Amino acid sequence: MSKAAWLKIGLTSGLLIGISLLHYLTEPHEMELHAVHRRLYYLPLVLASFWFGIKGALAVSISAIALYFPYALYNWRGTIYDFDTLIEGGLYVFIALILGYLAEKQKKEHAARIEAERLAAIGKVVSEIAHDMKSPLVAIGGFANQVSRKLSEDADSKKKLQVVIQETKRLEVMVKEMLEFGKPLELVLSRADLNKLAQETVDVLKPVADKERVVLEIEPDRSLPALYLDNSKLRQVLMNLIVNAIQASAAGEKVLVKTRRSNSEALVEITDRGCGISEEDREKIFQPFFSTKKQGTGLGLANVKRITEAQEGKVTFRPNKDKGTTFIISLPLSKG
Repeated sequence: MSKAAWLKIGLTSGLLIGISLLHYLTEPHEMELHAVHRRLYYLPLVLASFWFGIKGALAVSISAIALYFPYALYNWRGTIYDFDTLIEGGLYVFIALILGYLAEKQKKEHAARIEAERLAAIGKVVSEIAHDMKSPLVAIGGFANQVSRKLSEDADSKKKLQVVIQETKRLEVMVKEMLEFGKPLELVLSRADLNKLAQETVDVLKPVADKERVVLEIEPDRSLPALYLDNSKLRQVLMNLIVNAIQASAAGEKVLVKTRRSNSEALVEITDRGCGISEEDREKIFQPFFSTKKQGTGLGLANVKRITEAQEGKVTFRPNKDKGTTFIISLPLSKG
């Protein structure tokens, strides 16, 4: 916890203790002063709400009641004034919940707005760079192919040109990812069978898994209803996650793609048996340009998150009990 957070906690606690002392040091018959002192409890409540959200507001409200309760109990006479104080305590907790909720909502909206602006700026820069790189790469790849075709198969120069062609193709894939990230998302929604989409994606990627000697399986939930999705975009999401799972798994391991229903959501779970994601990387995994791969752009999972959230879904992950990671795509059933 940061020094600033401790200072905020100290200030809030000091206010609570100080206001409570005012009650204990004021004569019971001075009801007007006690009424003023009780209103002072709203000061630490407001501060805690804005600083710590709903948890902070609840902590302050419970602490205030706990500090004031012995005084109220000792001086309880069963009068209208006492019952009014009791009702005010309940109102205090209710206001704490409202203030905490509103403060957290405002923070989330502010964070989402900042993140959207940041991604838009990154996307614009990435798109411009990728666009400038595209033409030279096409020219390099094209000319290298033409020269390679004119050389004999055993020529040393041909082998070197094949490396150039191979690396150019890899760069073209990276440029394609960068351009995709820079484009504004335009969804084309249609009624879709999530199981069919997952099955088709698995079928396409079977040869990739076979090449890596990884077993790729699917367990569909046939009870899932049809959803309104962008088939092409969601296929891109599934392909990215399944390829990542295959690459993360050692030879002989299994990657499982599973669809299921959970309350009001349809889920797609992609489970690998790789080395997992380190704790220090878990907060950064969806950030643009962050990658644990030597040859990755760091835009794959950023695109996965952007596309999923654009369809009112979310992407999360969890470490498996034994080893590896499970990525979960959640989509609302209400769109079906």
